[in-house]
Amino acid sequence: MRQSRAAIRYAKATYSLSLDNNLSEKVYNDMLVFIEASECDNSFTEVLHSSALAKKNKKNIILSLNPNICKISKDLINLIICNKRLSILIDIAKSFKDLYEKENNITKAIVITALPISMEIKLIVLDKIKSISNKKVEIKNIIDTSILGGFILRFEDKEYDASMISKLKKLKKELI
Repeated sequence: MRQSRAAIRYAKATYSLSLDNNLSEKVYNDMLVFIEASECDNSFTEVLHSSALAKKNKKNIILSLNPNICKISKDLINLIICNKRLSILIDIAKSFKDLYEKENNITKAIVITALPISMEIKLIVLDKIKSISNKKVEIKNIIDTSILGGFILRFEDKEYDASMISKLKKLKKELI
């Protein structure tokens, strides 16, 4: 989803301020908390958009997500509350995350499996990807029981499908 121009501007300003204060990693982690909260629970997004809740209550809910929130992140929350822009907090967080990851050469690899992968498998996948790319890679494991077994790896613009369902489909095509 495309972020609003306002969200991008807030994110750029926050990123610049965090760089000036050597706090970009801490702010990045705060933004990840906001993004995760919105993805895990729709009620968090509803709180941000609700007109029934008082600003102070909304602020307390946001700050309760992370007791060690960085001052820059707190200042951002205060600013967007003051400017009546709290509803775009998640877009700001996503824009900040994109800026941080681009500047720090971080990319995501998605591994789709039928069962959760172990840390050992995660490390093997990371080593393989590092031999292909010079970027820092973070692995996200998505569970999809419909692939039956094996895995699907998505990295940058490539996809490697070693799932059982795709192998069964290929076998079916060969037999028919």
